[in-house]
Amino acid sequence: MAIKIMLFNAQGLLLSQGDEALMAEYDPQQHLIWVDITSQHSQAFFKQYPYFGIDHLDFEDAQRERHPPQFEEYETHSYLLTHELMDREEYLLLERSQLLLHVNDHFLVTQHTKPSVSVSKVTQRICEHGQLDNADMSQVCFDLMRQIVVDYLAVMLALEERLSDIEDEIFEVSSDDLLAELIGYSSKLQKAKRSFSYLEEILQQLLSDDSHQHIKMDYQQLSYLYNQFERLSSRASLYQGLVDSLINGFISVSAHKTNRVMMTLTLVTAVFLPLTLVAGIYGMNFDNMPELKWRFGYFAVLILMAVIAVSGLWIAKIKRWY
Repeated sequence: MAIKIMLFNAQGLLLSQGDEALMAEYDPQQHLIWVDITSQHSQAFFKQYPYFGIDHLDFEDAQRERHPPQFEEYETHSYLLTHELMDREEYLLLERSQLLLHVNDHFLVTQHTKPSVSVSKVTQRICEHGQLDNADMSQVCFDLMRQIVVDYLAVMLALEERLSDIEDEIFEVSSDDLLAELIGYSSKLQKAKRSFSYLEEILQQLLSDDSHQHIKMDYQQLSYLYNQFERLSSRASLYQGLVDSLINGFISVSAHKTNRVMMTLTLVTAVFLPLTLVAGIYGMNFDNMPELKWRFGYFAVLILMAVIAVSGLWIAKIKRWY
């Protein structure tokens, strides 16, 4: 279990950062704290520090593969489960991971099983700045959500360019890899759209209900996040429709190319089948075949076969079969 801790004074000034050893310096009355846990199991940590009031089973339950984003209000903190993009070279694959946030005025606990892009970027900005913009851990929660939005928007814009390229490639390249890529985008966009819809509902709930005690984002921050996730949801729907159209176009182009190949093969068969018939007849070697002893028989049959071939090609040309 990897634990990183950032310790702030009551005014939001960064005092120190390190591992779990910093818990010895933490005073809930004088400090703000951000605890970041990278692990599937955090039972030992929360048993050792029960004043956070966090049930480790929340995170284990949230790791179910299809668990949607969720918001809950507890006595000591607010619980927010969200999805973020994973950091990987093939960024356009839209691979997601789950990020769980427990937040109140004085502490923020983030949990994830894989390296978190948003946590790394927000942590780096805080270290460079040396303090929080507001002496409230809800500000860090907002920064994390905003970073998730920024990363998603960047990938969506890159995906738009990639889909535009695929639209041109469909007429030049008909490979199974291209079709597999499109089907992968369709699946990932469907999952992303579902996540965005859940987050829209959560933010709508926070906007319409002022009774939440622990997560202190103001109306402007909540409106920003709501509008951005609504925008992402619309883009995901738009791109999914485009991907489905490209898949249909790919199948149509592939079918057309297959038809052209089959037509060519059929034409070749139609032209050469009579020639095979002629060759088969004169290859039977019966004794009573007058043409076999005719002086010009060989040349006459060759001319006949040439006439048949040319006639077949001429008829196919008239009918525009090629």
